[in-house]
Amino acid sequence: SEIRSVELVNQLPEITLKTNGFALGTIKKGYFKIDNGEIVKIILNSDNKPLILFTKTDGKKIYYSAKDKSNKEVVNEVLKTMPNILCK
Repeated sequence: SEIRSVELVNQLPEITLKTNGFALGTIKKGYFKIDNGEIVKIILNSDNKPLILFTKTDGKKIYYSAKDKSNKEVVNEVLKTMPNILCK
């Protein structure tokens, strides 16, 4: 109920600062400041592209990448489970 939209994006915005979390190779988890000054949550379990961008109803953003499935499959599963979410 907190997710307003989901979309596939080809890359992360430029990260300027890690505020809380860790980054090791292709794995990044936590909160990061991006080039426009916004703080976003990033949960990347792999470097699978495109990435999934969830936008919450409060405007906060979560970038996600699955480890064992394609990100397109994950988006399709989300849309089946929650059909009223906007898909961009």
